[in-house]
Amino acid sequence: MAGRLAFLAVALVLMIQISGCAPVLLATGAAGGGGTILWMKGKLEENLDAPFDRAHTATIGGLRSLALPINKDRKDRVTAEIETEFSDGKKISIKLKSLSESITKITVRVGTFGDEDRSKRILEAIHKNL
Repeated sequence: MAGRLAFLAVALVLMIQISGCAPVLLATGAAGGGGTILWMKGKLEENLDAPFDRAHTATIGGLRSLALPINKDRKDRVTAEIETEFSDGKKISIKLKSLSESITKITVRVGTFGDEDRSKRILEAIHKNL
């Protein structure tokens, strides 16, 4: 009986990991950002230690440094949505939300189901522009 319960517990953990529903903590205290990076449901999220306008400017600069075209850039005083794409046609959506005067939440999604490696590269390019 105990062996069967252990098997079911392991199977449950594997199913959650495979389905992408379990959040994965990637790093803490990233240079220039200071926040924890979280990979969850195909999105990379971080609370940047930067005011909203500076985070938006760094996002545009990071995308340009990767030679990615800005297809859409909608911004108001507290939120922004930026869309671009890789040369292979994979869409990129980046959302910014002001959480306070000095903290901005950034969410990066590449493709429909997410691409963790490409999302990390985009976030690294944004950090370099902060």
